[in-house]
Amino acid sequence: MKLFDDLIKISIKKKFISATIALLVVLTGAYCLKNLDIEAYPDFTSPMVQVITQMPGKSAEEVERLATIPLEKNLNGIPNEKKLYSSSLFGLSVIKIVFKDGLPSSLIRQQVLERIYQTELPDGIKPVLGPDASAIGEIYRYTLESDYYNSMTLKAIEDWQMEKAFKQVDGIIEVNSFGGPIKTYKVILNHEKVRFYNLDVGEIFDAIKASNSTGGGHYISNNDQAYIVRGLGLYSGVESIENTVITTINGIPIRVKDVGVVTIEPAVRIGQVGKNLNNDAIEGIVLMRKGENPTRTIKNLEKKLPEIKAQLPKGVHLVPFYQRSELINNTMHTIAHNVVCGIIFVIIVLFAFILDLRITLIASLVIPLALGFAFMLFRLFNIPANLLSMGAVDFGILVDGAVILMENIFRCLSSYKGKLTQNRKEALIYKAVKEVGSVIIFSTIIILCCFLPIFAFDGVAGKLFHPLAFTMGFSLIGAVLASIFLLPAISAIYMPNKKIIEKDNKVLDKITDFYKKSLDRVFKFPKKFLASVAALFVLALTLFCFTGSEFLPNLDEGNIWLRVTVLPRSTTIAHSVEVARKIREVLLEYPEVKNVISHVGSADDGTDPNLLSNIENMVDLKLAKDWRWKWHKNKQKLISDMSEKLSEIPGITTYFTQYIQDNVEEAVSGSKGQVVLKIYGSDLYELQKLQDKAIALLSNVRGVVDLSYDQIIGQPQYQIKIDRVKAARYGLRSDDIQKVVEIAIGGKNATQVLENEKRFNVFLRLEEQDRNAYRKVQNIIVKTPEGISVPLSNVTEITADNGAMIITRSENSRVAIVRFNIRGRDLGSTVKDAQKLLDKKLELPDEYYTKWAGQSESQKSANTRLAIILPVTLGLIALILHLNYKNKKDVLIAMSSIIVTLSGCIFALFLTGTYFSISAGVGF
Repeated sequence: MKLFDDLIKISIKKKFISATIALLVVLTGAYCLKNLDIEAYPDFTSPMVQVITQMPGKSAEEVERLATIPLEKNLNGIPNEKKLYSSSLFGLSVIKIVFKDGLPSSLIRQQVLERIYQTELPDGIKPVLGPDASAIGEIYRYTLESDYYNSMTLKAIEDWQMEKAFKQVDGIIEVNSFGGPIKTYKVILNHEKVRFYNLDVGEIFDAIKASNSTGGGHYISNNDQAYIVRGLGLYSGVESIENTVITTINGIPIRVKDVGVVTIEPAVRIGQVGKNLNNDAIEGIVLMRKGENPTRTIKNLEKKLPEIKAQLPKGVHLVPFYQRSELINNTMHTIAHNVVCGIIFVIIVLFAFILDLRITLIASLVIPLALGFAFMLFRLFNIPANLLSMGAVDFGILVDGAVILMENIFRCLSSYKGKLTQNRKEALIYKAVKEVGSVIIFSTIIILCCFLPIFAFDGVAGKLFHPLAFTMGFSLIGAVLASIFLLPAISAIYMPNKKIIEKDNKVLDKITDFYKKSLDRVFKFPKKFLASVAALFVLALTLFCFTGSEFLPNLDEGNIWLRVTVLPRSTTIAHSVEVARKIREVLLEYPEVKNVISHVGSADDGTDPNLLSNIENMVDLKLAKDWRWKWHKNKQKLISDMSEKLSEIPGITTYFTQYIQDNVEEAVSGSKGQVVLKIYGSDLYELQKLQDKAIALLSNVRGVVDLSYDQIIGQPQYQIKIDRVKAARYGLRSDDIQKVVEIAIGGKNATQVLENEKRFNVFLRLEEQDRNAYRKVQNIIVKTPEGISVPLSNVTEITADNGAMIITRSENSRVAIVRFNIRGRDLGSTVKDAQKLLDKKLELPDEYYTKWAGQSESQKSANTRLAIILPVTLGLIALILHLNYKNKKDVLIAMSSIIVTLSGCIFALFLTGTYFSISAGVGF
């Protein structure tokens, strides 16, 4: 304690140095805040690696069998691996491996690559890793627009110019392009001409592939000069492809143009983007590298944007429609607003009770000092800040110690009868600090202990509340240091060297009198009073049972993410695009909506696997203050009205959420949804039946809305089964037949045309009229080794059937997914009723089982932790109180105030209609 006293003396004696230190703390804190890693919301997601395998033309069953299962087998068991999910759909396999927190991305990505290299896969199957970005790594979205260029040209500009330009920005890892037709050189073959020349599509494919090459002949010496020898045989355009020789008949060359036509057309599309009234937009999604400072990365991007825009051809415009900077700026504005309002409110309240402006202002200085100290530690330990952690700072707690100290200084100075010199003033200030300093420190330690157990949270709750605990912990430490060592020095400078007269405060006197009278009544009837407190506590506990619960309150992101499913799910892309247009038209009728972007199907790079029946809409909203009065800034009312209007469009189902929330939910549970039911099993048809039954049951649960699911069976297929006995008679191998089927019907890229730095595929297949019906498929020619043309029907059996649309896997098992939102009711009660209903009425075959995921499981896990944390916290506080009082009775008396506090908290939840959440539990 002597060291403690000496430090207080030095701080008062060297008051100007102490005041300078206080100023430096504020200025350094402001500098650290400016360079702090600030996000609107914390990154809830764990480290994840995405493995993408594109297999054009392959059914979901073949994708699962040939790529997903072999890769899953080898990707299991990687050190620190937590979960593994996968989706197999037409032409695409996506596997997501989730790891424990704290692992460097470079390490886990290297481990995944090693396992991929060890996996035996069929020829031509090449898995790649998705970008090293988190689920909330999208910081900028834009579209390319022009009145002069068509969408195919704009798509080429996006793919070959914009992607490279954005990747040069420090902190940007990837640019995902979505939408727009990809330029392709298409060789469309006429089946009759192919048959006339006794060819098959395989021969033509091989000829085109072999005729696009370049070679080198080393060099030739001539007149002391070395001439490099180049063999130039690359395709330069349509004409060069048309003149490719396939074979010769009686010395006459048969060229590609003799059996088909070569045109420049869009590639077969698996997705399309619409923006407002434009059905075919070109979108770029800029991803930040995981772990990067979002504030710094966005600044780098904004600095580079003018240069990027300058690279665009004249008449092409880069139009942003989602900028994370707006969210961060709003966050900074909110934090600044809270700080200013908090300081003003504290000043008003303090002045109302103290009636001395000088003391009030000195006490209020603890807020910027405490925050400045906290920002310095955030910067020192590289801890990110966000709106939730910064907005939760309790200024009342921060100034508690300062108010006690300044009130005691005021009392000591005002009670001194002699002449108040500078030395005497400093001595009195030292005396005042010494009297209450230990009390301030002791009370702060108790408050800090309340925040320590928060670090026991893990998962989403941990990532949400750890920054809050750091913020309050650092701020409290800063506040107590400022109160004990800096405010006394500032008081020694600014408090006058004259007698201070305590002003008469009538408001405070009345409050004090009322308190004394109330206390007298309590002392007269102590048993009755304690009984009433106990009754109120019992009533509070009773009300708590009817309060309802949720995991976390929804955070308004200023947008709506609307997922729409078009029925039937086997719909074409053209039909889904038309439905998407109708949806945008409905949403744009709302004045609250700025822009609507719709995504049909999947992106070209496979990073977001979806069926063609899936439409994802990003609805960019205006600020809530600009909404019509009828919504009262109530987003749920707006969503309900939108849902009702959209229900008039036939053949669709809707699912409403928010953009970041949607990505986080998928990263946490493996499926996009607030609440997710997973049914595990092996047979796809049985899973489909169970899924249908579960949907029918859940639709009857009150509070369940936006029921959505991934339909497993229902994709119409032509199944071409090779008859090996018949094929053997013609000397045909299975591979010979499969090659013809793949090229003639589905089409295949044979090679590429290089245009400066750009590369465009040369795509080969039959005319649509030769492959669009059952009879036409039967007549496709396969050429035998002897040169005999055999119809496909002679060596295969062709049938029509329904197959898998999408195969989802989790924990190395097939799984059926059902997801839903909850509106008009709390999460806990709704999920509890849903679980009871399914347990009672959903009969599962042997080896089939269900699991719940999403917010319900996160809530269950967090509540389990909370049930342990609360008693531990109370025990810790009791221990500290015992160390101070050395008396169990006094400890119990002090701890009894918790009963009244909890009762007040519960009454507040009940009266305001607020559900109990993890946030409320932490607040308790």
